[in-house]
Amino acid sequence: MSTAAKVLVTIGAIFAYILIATPITAAMKESGSSPGFIGLILLVALIGAIRAIWKKPKNNKDNNSSMLQK
Repeated sequence: MSTAAKVLVTIGAIFAYILIATPITAAMKESGSSPGFIGLILLVALIGAIRAIWKKPKNNKDNNSSMLQK
């Protein structure tokens, strides 16, 4: 995946996080409780998504590296 595509997908993930977290946080604050735990779960999910987007593939020099063939 090209860098430009990764940047666009990352911006989309952040935008989706904002769209999901904002109403939940507002509803929790309005009801009088703290949105801390749910907000924390959503933030960890965002960080995991961004790490998955930017993860570099492993480059194996030997494509035929089965344990049985060694």
